[in-house]
Amino acid sequence: MGLLWSVTGGSGPLLLEEPELSLHPEVVQHIAQMLARVQRRLGAQIMLSTHSSDLLKDEGIGLDEVLLLTPSTEGTKVELAGSLTEVKALLEGGANLAEAVLPRTRPANAQQLIFKLD
Repeated sequence: MGLLWSVTGGSGPLLLEEPELSLHPEVVQHIAQMLARVQRRLGAQIMLSTHSSDLLKDEGIGLDEVLLLTPSTEGTKVELAGSLTEVKALLEGGANLAEAVLPRTRPANAQQLIFKLD
């Protein structure tokens, strides 16, 4: 309900952090299309962050609309997905957007979370 209220509430910029949380994957796969319609109707700028492969599988999302934020030794690095040769090659090879970009945002050493605490 909060998501629907937010997207119909005005014409200013709308920032959404992981709007897919607590939603069924069947609903999540329609979020991008819904937000695109709202954006066209209201003329609002909409930006969202996500780790959702269900959301990123939407074929209507263009490479010029996706920014990848990855940690580096000098702070967070921001790259346009369309500027990355590897991402373009994966898409040309048949991968979807989620398969092409999500592995690039995977935290290094995440497997350390499973180490035993003795």
